[in-house]
Amino acid sequence: MELQNISADLEAQGIALYAISYDPPDVLASFAARHGISYPLLSDAGSELIRELGILNAEAPESIEGIPHPGVFVLDENGIVAEKHFYESYRERDTGLGLLEHVLGIAAAHDGPQTQAASDVVQLRADFDAPTYVWGQRLWLTVRLTIADGYHIYGRPIPGGYMPLDIEIEPLERVTVGAPRWPTPEPFQVAGLDEHFQVFSGEIEVSLPLSFMSVDAGALDVRGTVTLQACTATECLAPDSLSFEMRLLEAPLVERPQPRD
Repeated sequence: MELQNISADLEAQGIALYAISYDPPDVLASFAARHGISYPLLSDAGSELIRELGILNAEAPESIEGIPHPGVFVLDENGIVAEKHFYESYRERDTGLGLLEHVLGIAAAHDGPQTQAASDVVQLRADFDAPTYVWGQRLWLTVRLTIADGYHIYGRPIPGGYMPLDIEIEPLERVTVGAPRWPTPEPFQVAGLDEHFQVFSGEIEVSLPLSFMSVDAGALDVRGTVTLQACTATECLAPDSLSFEMRLLEAPLVERPQPRD
């Protein structure tokens, strides 16, 4: 269903979508009819192609033998693999919007929960790329900061005694928070000082992946804190923090294709 949700966005970009499964053709046809799947579902019964492509998941349980690592191949107009993106665990996969933005680099409108916070110098807006989560799914939390004109905040590396921009998510049971994707900071030096800094100014965006490994967890309250220190070319404010909270609801699992009797 996640791929179906982005099929129109891909088509608008001139990108053709195909899905490969180890299920037989009749099972895939029934699944597509029940769930309104409009893109082609290709059957690799016996997982021969999956093995040839080197994506067979040897760690999967024997009950689902032949399953591949979840992921995507991106092919160019000549059919050459331009890039690939796969997960080790057979249980983990991207949302549709996560695939668009973080694999294909296509901007998309987020429809997940949003929240805002602000200080005298920095405005914060945070959102998820999906309104709900399911077991085994990876959602992306995006934090957008707007820094007042004339100010900057510190990035890394940074000399001792200063506070760099950081984001911390409160621990949640069976939710794994991955490393943030930081924007590229700009070099900065204060006149008369030998110290060299890396700073952010204007509008910046930081993304963090959250992988959900709980079953029947229900609603989850995701809480985070952004810490920073804002400065001008001549003075620095005291270190500051902005907190945010969003609630994610668990979506019902979509029944995977089942063999016919």
